Amino acid sequence: MITLFKSPVLADWIDYNGHMNDAYYVIAFSKAIDAFMLLIGINEKFRLENHSSIYTLQSMVHYIREVAEREPIVIKGQLLESNGKKIRLFMTMYHEESNVELATLETLLLHVNTQLHKSMNFLPAIQSVIDSMQVSHNTLPNPALAGNAIRLQRVS
Repeated sequence: MITLFKSPVLADWIDYNGHMNDAYYVIAFSKAIDAFMLLIGINEKFRLENHSSIYTLQSMVHYIREVAEREPIVIKGQLLESNGKKIRLFMTMYHEESNVELATLETLLLHVNTQLHKSMNFLPAIQSVIDSMQVSHNTLPNPALAGNAIRLQRVS
């Protein structure tokens, strides 16, 4: 897994229940996606020169534990799969000191031509980085929550 984001939980992120608001979990994960983009080479210069970026198609969040103000969080990512245009990324938020799992976000990302507003293949230099990462991440165990859909558990 790769470290993508670290931060203490900020005061603005705390809601009326006294813990991190659900929207701020997603903001933290979004910042981790931005870091992932930089890691594979899609920075501001690249986006402007190549008229391309990554758009989010779908995300699934699992809120596992409450997080209080000032607690240190770290988000780590695992590339589950990719196909030339799309990336399926699984991220886990941990308490940085205790390593307790706090939340997960699984997301499907699409590489897009920002002028045409259509999907496009990753350029070779980016694809090479993704392929290398994919080989490395294929050796990691599949996260237990990966691919889980929302459903009510039926009780007999």
